[in-house]
Order: sequence, then C-alpha cells, then structure tokens
Amino acid sequence: MTTRLEDNFRPGDRKNLAKRGVHTVTDLFRFFPRRYLVPGERTELGALPLGETAIIQAEVISVNTRRMKQRRGTITEVIVHDGQQSMKIAFFNQHWLEKTLTPGLTVVFGGKVESYRGQLTLASPAWLNRTEDDHEWTPDDLNSPFPIYPAVKKIAQSRLWGAIKTLLRVAGSEEFEDPLPKGLREKFDLPDLRTALEDMHKPRTIEDVERARQRWKWEEALALQTEFASRKASFAAVQATPLLTRGPKSRRFDESMPFTLTPSQVTVGEEIGEDMARDQPMHRLLHGDVGSGKTLVALRAMLTAVDSGAQAAMLAPTEVLATQHFHSIQRLLGEQMALSPLLSDDDQVTVALMTGSMPARERRELALDLATGNIDIVVGTHALLSESTIFESLGLIVVDEQHRFGVEQREAMRAKGGVTTPHTLVMSATPIPRTVAMTVFADLDVSTLTEMPAGPKDIATHVVPIVAQPAWFARVRALMRETIEAGRGVFVVFPRIEPSDIEDPETGEVTGQKQGIEDLSRKLEDTPELAGTRFGLLHGRMSTGEKDKVLKDFSAGDIDVLVSTTVIEVGVDVPRATMMVIAEAENFGVAQLHQLRGRVGRDGSAAMCFMLTELSEDNESYARLQAVAETLDGFALAEYDLDSRGEGDVISGSQWGGSSLRHLSILRDSEIVAEAKTVAEQIVAVDPSLEAVPALRAFIRRVLPEDDAHFIEAG
Repeated sequence: MTTRLEDNFRPGDRKNLAKRGVHTVTDLFRFFPRRYLVPGERTELGALPLGETAIIQAEVISVNTRRMKQRRGTITEVIVHDGQQSMKIAFFNQHWLEKTLTPGLTVVFGGKVESYRGQLTLASPAWLNRTEDDHEWTPDDLNSPFPIYPAVKKIAQSRLWGAIKTLLRVAGSEEFEDPLPKGLREKFDLPDLRTALEDMHKPRTIEDVERARQRWKWEEALALQTEFASRKASFAAVQATPLLTRGPKSRRFDESMPFTLTPSQVTVGEEIGEDMARDQPMHRLLHGDVGSGKTLVALRAMLTAVDSGAQAAMLAPTEVLATQHFHSIQRLLGEQMALSPLLSDDDQVTVALMTGSMPARERRELALDLATGNIDIVVGTHALLSESTIFESLGLIVVDEQHRFGVEQREAMRAKGGVTTPHTLVMSATPIPRTVAMTVFADLDVSTLTEMPAGPKDIATHVVPIVAQPAWFARVRALMRETIEAGRGVFVVFPRIEPSDIEDPETGEVTGQKQGIEDLSRKLEDTPELAGTRFGLLHGRMSTGEKDKVLKDFSAGDIDVLVSTTVIEVGVDVPRATMMVIAEAENFGVAQLHQLRGRVGRDGSAAMCFMLTELSEDNESYARLQAVAETLDGFALAEYDLDSRGEGDVISGSQWGGSSLRHLSILRDSEIVAEAKTVAEQIVAVDPSLEAVPALRAFIRRVLPEDDAHFIEAG
C-alpha cells in the first residue's frame, strides 16, 4: 500500500470521499471520527442494558434488504445469534451490506441498546469488525474507544478505518510536518502531529482523544492569529497620506449640526482621526447598534479627508443601499452639499452617486469629474471598482457592512490611491460581541458606538402565533389601519419572492405550496381592515429605478403599506414608518429581525413591531423570536445569537465564507485565542513571511484558503 489516495481507493470511492471534502491523504488523516464507542465489556444478547452503549459479537443468521414504505431508501435487516438468543438489527440505506454480511459470518456490532416492538435492538448500529476476516477481539480491543466516522457512501466503516490506520503507519515524514512550533507544544503540553492523529484514529483511552482535540483548537487559533498578525504587518509596511486637516468643510458641518454628538461618537471620531493622521493606512472596524449614527461618524471622517486635499469613497454592496447612503449624506449636509462642481463654495462638498445602472454618458461624465478631482465624495457599488473609475487623490475608503471585500477587490480599490494606500473604515450595522471581534476581526482596530443619539428607541415588539391565536392577527391588521390613518407608514416583510413547494421531509413528495410575496400582498389588501389602503411591492428582482420610485413614494406618503423582502434590512431610512410586520418571522435570524425592526421609529416616534409565526410556543425557534421581542439591545441579542446558534454558524456562515474552522470555539476557547495572538505576534515580528515555519504557512492556507482569507463580511 502506498501513501497516494488513488492507490488505496477506487475512482468511485474517491468521488464519494471528495463529497466529504477528502481529496488527499492529508484530508483523510483529518477526516476525524464523529463519535467514539466506549463500551467496556462485550455483552451477551440476553443481558444487554437498555439505554446504554454496548458491543455484541454474534453469528449472522440471515440478511434481507427491502424498500421502505413510508420514506425513500432501503432498510437492511440483519438477524444475528450468539448461541443463546437472536436479535434483529436494521441498517438504513446500506444495501451493500447484504453482499458482505453473509450467513455464518461472525460479526461485531456496536450501538445504543433500544427496544423496538418489545424486542431489543441497536439504534444507529455500527459494524465494528476490523476487516471481513477479523472475527475475534482481544480484551484491549473491547476496552479501547472505537471510532465511528461520518458516513461515506459505499465505503464501510471497517474499510475506511483500516485504510487510515495503514496510511498512518506507512506515510512519510512530509505528512507529519507540524504547524505548531515545538516550543509552543511543550509549553502547553500538546501532542505532536503524528501522535495527535493516532490518538484520534486509534486511541487507547478517551483522554487521548481530548488531548488531541485541544491541539486542533490551538492549530486553528494560531492559524487565524498569525494570518491577522501578517495582515497588520503588511498594512504597516505600506505608506498612506496623512489626513489631519479640520478645514472649512469639517468646521461648517460640525457648527451646523442640530444635535450634539454622543460621547461614543466623539471618542470614535477621535480614534479615527488619530489613525488617519498617520502615514500608515488606517484599517478600522466601526460597529454599533441600529441607529447609533455610523453614517454620521463616517461622513465626518470623509470631510476630514476632503479638507486634507483628498477624495473619499463609500462602497456599498447593492444599489438600493448605495442610494440610501447617498440620500442620508445629502440630508446630513443639507445646504452644504454643492449642486455641482462648478457651483461649489470653499466650504461646500460635492457628492456623487455611481452605480452600475447609470446611463453610460452620465457615468463617463462622473468618471471624468472623479479623475480631475471635481468630486469630493462618491458613494457607489462595484462600479467604483472598475478600471475606468480613476481618482485624482483617493485618501479614504468607507466600506459598508454587508460588502464582501475580497483580496482582488481590496487591492483594486486601494490601487486607486496612486502612490500611497488609502485609509480604510469598515462599517458593520450588526453589533459584534467582543469575542467575535477578537477572533474574526483581529486584523482591524475596533471602534464601538455604544449610545443612541436620540436616546433609547421606543419600539413595542410582540410575537404573534397566528395559528394558535388567529384573533391576534386580526388585531395586528386593525393596528395597521390605525397607523395609516395617523399618516404613518407600515412595512410588511416577507422571506420569499416566488411561491415555493412544501415537501414531505420523509418522502420528498410535494404536499402543498408556500405563498409568494404578491400572494401575501393581495391577501392583506382583501382583508376588511385594510380595504382601500395603498399597497406597494419591493423586492430584489425589480430594477433600480423601480425600487427607487417605490421607496420614494413610500417616504412621501403615496404608499401606505410597503410589502418587501429583506432588501430593506439595512440602510433604508423612512422616518414616517412606525410599524413593522414580519411574516413567517421564524425564517429570519436574530440579527436580521433586529435590523428589520430598526427600520421603524427612526424619527424618534413610538413604533411597533409584530413578528408573525405559525410556530407553537414550545418550538425552539419561538424562543428565539421571544428573545428578540424582550430587548432592543442589539449587543445583548448578538451575544444571545452567538450563544444559541453557535459560533460555527456565526463565523463560517457569515464572516468567513469558505473557511474550514472546525474545532475552535470562540466562546469556550477565548483563552487559547488570546494566547495564540501573543505567539502569532512574536512569530510575525521575527519572521514576517513565515519562511522559518513553512508547515504553519501551509496550514494557514488550508484553513483560510487564499480566496477567502481576506474577506470581511459582517453578518
């Protein structure tokens, strides 16, 4: 047997392994068991302890495979006998076992003992024979944890385990080059790579497994923190133009503000100002709760850039959001915003909007104004990244929160700064728990807005179980009518544009259809409470012009009820809207629900939010909705979300795109993360290119693939 995967598995097997993320021997070594059986002693069939894990050794009497009646797939029933008693054991969708588990074969099975129709059986059984010819077990075998791997189609557990053990024995030293420096392993009592792999695949005790798992956490923590330390070092090595002038534009803006900055806005403004005054590029994250005034802080930073003789650009992920930011800046500047570059006073600011849907002629004219320095601030989408968009002197980039700012995009934008690198401010509208900021955004300096400019919001939030309490939904519609009659606007948010099939989870058969957004809108219009009210629709398949018109009509009061998808989740600012109704609320995450709720009451008025659900109160997701209803504190909800969903979802799903972190828990392992940060900074300080630790460098690329390593996405 060689150490090449193709010499150990047939092409079909390799294809099935690839679906599990196993493409190389290294991948196979890190294809860890999902659980272990620790059974103690082999037990006779007649004395199996109900509810406990057990191992049985018995002779196969018969095997029969049939198709299941109530669900898709097959069931293979194996009857075994230990000389005194027989037992039936069922395997689902493993029909190939019929050819292998032949009558007369002595087998070893493990699993949890359960009762089915009055007879004992094994739940989720595992066939434990080392090979088809391995019939006898020693006491050591029975006392060692037995690895149970994630199922791989058409590959028996025994064959997978056998291949891994053999490869561990014959693999060359290149497979065991350790990403963790020896000194670190000794300091924290961590096993070397070969030992840890053997402890995972053939442990002597369950303590061996736990010791190895601690090592995997350290690997991932060190990879993350070394990547972040390397980024910080590379940022520090490039030149930026210091932006330190508070000139006529900044002074006029501050003097004309009709309100006082919150203490945290003042503090954050000073942090940003100090960064921008340096000749190294700022790389800062600005986050805070919904309505905490991030746009105002960003605008003050952009005005400082303009007063210093530079241009500023705000990058947003969608045209709706870019347009909203443009209008917010326009409203904040008021008369200080110049009508055109030719009609601009010294203390006025020229601001432009650039999107992909702009007519070609307008875009060419805007590109010329940017290239000649006639535009001070530009707000735009990916159109800003095109080669044809050139700046005379780009000094500051503000990146809106949902934009994925990847390697190529970041470099494309930074290159527009010319000989120096622009300063960068990344905004997140989602409050970020401290542990997440430390782990996921460790390459950025973090600024937090902790107060609300207009004081605490007054949004009464309620969960409405429309199946259990249908009268409550009628009351919600009556409140919608009252809100409209008071001259206010109502948002109704829905998770789907088109209708979708309802499938039976067991059979896959279509049993019905979920309504689409137009169906919901028509049903609401036809209710007696909302008869005669003016409805509008907004969703992602509409053109930019259509979206803008609908939002403008809703803002002006020409639309009473705006039925929308989550395109209004972030940035949309309609001061007259004081009621939010979220249909099928269980389909939205905690952060989304909080963001959606933040679209109402933006002028300080008392507002209402109703989360409609068909779930019953004993459903786990109902508790999540109730948690949102009980607090308006976005930071508390962010902590709740992290705790309830798990950081795997929060980081991998939202922050890291395709990263393959599997073992590190930013909640439970914060001490490891902090220790790894110190070690990583020491490594990068003496070896910025990681030449002396090639195994660590290779592991970083494995955990954080090049395409994803520099993505920033606040979710």
